[in-house]
Formats: sequence, C-alpha cells, structure tokens
Amino acid sequence: MLNRLLWATDFSETSQAALEWCVELAQLTKSEMILLHIAEVEEAKDANLAAEHRKKLEEIAEQLRQKGLTVATTVVSGQAAQTIVQTASKVGADLIVLGAHGHTSFREKLLGSTTEQVLQTSPVPVLFVRERCEPKFRHFLVPSDLSDAALPALDYAISLAGLTKAKITLLHVVAPYEGSPEAWEELKRETKEELKRWSNKVVEPSEVPAIETKVIRYHHPGAGITDFARENEVDLIIIPTHGRSALGRLIFGSVASHVIYYAPCPVISGRTSAFRREMG
Repeated sequence: MLNRLLWATDFSETSQAALEWCVELAQLTKSEMILLHIAEVEEAKDANLAAEHRKKLEEIAEQLRQKGLTVATTVVSGQAAQTIVQTASKVGADLIVLGAHGHTSFREKLLGSTTEQVLQTSPVPVLFVRERCEPKFRHFLVPSDLSDAALPALDYAISLAGLTKAKITLLHVVAPYEGSPEAWEELKRETKEELKRWSNKVVEPSEVPAIETKVIRYHHPGAGITDFARENEVDLIIIPTHGRSALGRLIFGSVASHVIYYAPCPVISGRTSAFRREMG
C-alpha cells in the first residue's frame, strides 16, 4: 500500500510537524522517504540561501538514516504546488505529506494556496498536517455522503487500519432536521443501515478491528466533521474531495478543504482517482 512517501518542506514549523507523521508512517510500513525542497524565485537567485537549504535537507536526511530509514533528498526549482505534484509522479510516491499552513480567513486559505492546488491535482492521496501533535493511528474517521465516488477513501482507510489496528468510524452529517425527536431517531436508524450497506460494497466490517457508524445533525458538514473529531479523540480523518454529482463534487470538495484547515488532527484527502490508484 505504501512503499514511497514524499515529504515536501519549506522548513516551517508545520512542515516539521508533517515530518513527524511521515517518519511514523515510514517506520510502520517500511517505506522509503523522499525529502523534497522547492527552490522558489528568491532562493533560485541566492546561491548562499540555496546552499544553506540543501545542507539543512541533508542534515535531516542523515538524522533519519540513523534511525534505520531509507531516505533520499531532492531540491527542485519551480512553483511549489506544481513541483510537488510533478515530483510525486516522477519518483513514484504513494503518499504526499505536507504541512498545511493556516491564515486568518478561510477564503484566503482557498485562493491560490499550495495546499488547495496540491489537493486538486495530486495523483495520489495527500496527508495534511496543520499543527504539531503526537502521531497516533488508533481512531480513523471516514466521512461519507453514501456515494460510490467516496468508497475508495473507505477502502484506503481499511487497508491502513489493517496495518495500525485502528478502529474506523463512518460518519454521515445530516442538515438541521426540523422533525420530531421520534422522526429523527427513525432517520438516524435508516441512515445507519444505509451506511452499513454502503460500506459492505468494499469490505465486511468484521475484516477490520472495529468499524462503527454515526449519524449527526449539523449546520455545516465540514464543521460537523471537525467537531465530531474533536469530541471523539479521532487521530486521522480520511476524506475524498469528490461526491455524488457535479454539484456534490463541488460541495464535498469545499467540505474537504474546510476539514483540512479546521480539524484537530491530520487529514488524508484527494480525488477519487488518487485513492483508487493506491488501492488498485
């Protein structure tokens, strides 16, 4: 499932936090690590800065090799998002690991950010780490819109859970519901049954250590997902960017972006084709 991990760094605190998760995954899966630094315009014009960054990258690589990991480094000039995606394809990476930078405005985060561009164009899933937290793989959250397009992300989560013995929660978020308490309970029951049927298209629940279904009401699906993760000690969220229809894809894509920036834990996301490729 994972043979080669690509960690892209700008030597920021968030990229360092992402490295810790990359190292943990590499040790769990015996994967090779590729350390990538992109030399953008300023660095390309400054030989001293370029040399300093190459040295820093090699120092990180050597520290990891001393832990018994297989590590290679590469420095490439270019625009960040495009270079990350191109390098992932060139080296045959199975997963890209990035630090997701935050801004004050969610709208600003989405406009032209490296994170968003990589998310939409990567040929493989991307692990986004927004802030430093201890790498743990005990509880995975897989949000579902019950579409076939989202199934490869569940398949991916199940394969990763098989390596880490994590439990999986399938979560479906319903828009605010005005019916009676009895009607809401019936809707929850029916939706849970539908989630079970949906998940059984991929694998029987008995084949993973633990898998359960949850249905909640929330004003915004992304906020519902992140709040559920915060309240239930979720270690990793795995969410695709594509949903059930053209409109669904647009909505689920924005939901995934919201989750990446506001989740209390790292997030693996990507297009349906990225997850499907990794499971193929």
